[in-house]
Amino acid sequence: MFNGMDVEELNDDIDMFKQNPTKCQIAQKITAEWMGGYRSKVSAGNKELLIGGDENFSPMAATHASLLSCEITVIAMHATLRGIELERIYIESEGNFDISRLYTVDNEPNPGFQNFNYTVKIKAKNATPDQLTELVKLCETHSPVADTIESQVPINLKFEIE
Repeated sequence: MFNGMDVEELNDDIDMFKQNPTKCQIAQKITAEWMGGYRSKVSAGNKELLIGGDENFSPMAATHASLLSCEITVIAMHATLRGIELERIYIESEGNFDISRLYTVDNEPNPGFQNFNYTVKIKAKNATPDQLTELVKLCETHSPVADTIESQVPINLKFEIE
């Protein structure tokens, strides 16, 4: 174990993906069910997450949190692969969005995030500033969540009346 990751398993996974690139293609199935008010229960396999309401992250906060969590994963994974011993990764972030359209106040602007501004703070025992800069730059090129947000993935909605 290094940085809380099983290095042997990580390297085995990378080798397997290189030998069989089709295994990199993942179909993720998630369900969501209204729990009353502004709350939803989101399920993926045997894992559940409550979103919305006063006690939980809002859907927008969950999106924002997913971005930051993915950035941390990218940095930690690549630090581990490079033998860089991390002491801390901390991200401060602000995302701006306008809820006018959600509440039918106005049709402009779009109701999603307009931008994210964040700062990554990283501390490692055995890395140069250049190595840490390189790790953080991977967030711009290797983060699946950041790529999803930036590329405006098509959403195909179907509905059924029960």
